[in-house]
Amino acid sequence: MLGLNLLPSLVRTALAMLLVGGLLGYVGTATITTLVADSGLLGGGGESNDAHKYMMAFVQRESESLSRLGPQRDVVSRALQQQNVTQQQQAAQVKPLSVTYLGGGSSGRISVAIYAVEVQASGGQYQFFPVALTLVGGRVVRVE
Repeated sequence: MLGLNLLPSLVRTALAMLLVGGLLGYVGTATITTLVADSGLLGGGGESNDAHKYMMAFVQRESESLSRLGPQRDVVSRALQQQNVTQQQQAAQVKPLSVTYLGGGSSGRISVAIYAVEVQASGGQYQFFPVALTLVGGRVVRVE
């Protein structure tokens, strides 16, 4: 049987232990690494809840939610923003398809979240565009 009978039993046992131990070590390391990375125990807590809410409102064009989650502005600026959103809804026949969180970072109260948004234009072509959100204290202060 594959010439294993020619090897002494001690060598066969050692080879089997190395093979099984290596396989279990590989599977165990992969599992633990995935669990620790997804839990955020070692930093990089993942996507901010406030950034996620803002992006969902941005994609769905909810002007009330955008003004509530965005930076504090005067009445005129908010009115212009709501008018802009309304005009965009009427003029552009763009259908958002997906929003993907690409990553981000934070230092103290300041954090940055980067997204890729996929849309389908009225002509049927698909486009991706990046969006970077800057948050200070949980409020979106800049959108690029």
